[in-house]
Amino acid sequence: MTRHLFRWRGLAFGLAFLALAGNWAVWEQDLLTQQQFSFTVSGVLIVLGTVGVIATFWRSGAQSSPPHPMTDTHTDPTEENHEATDSQP
Repeated sequence: MTRHLFRWRGLAFGLAFLALAGNWAVWEQDLLTQQQFSFTVSGVLIVLGTVGVIATFWRSGAQSSPPHPMTDTHTDPTEENHEATDSQP
């Protein structure tokens, strides 16, 4: 199965449609008062932000690999030892 790229436009239009439908449902059908609506929107934004932060840390943790146990992490193997050539009296 081939993995496809994520389509941001589809997500944006879907969220816009849900926002318009939700707005209509709240105001025309009297589902929530204005105060209940503001608390609901605030709660949804907090939950979405938390999910975004968790997803960011989850992805960054999955992409980083542990260092190889046989390599020295304090020195760069491409650097030469310049102490022998730069002897000072």
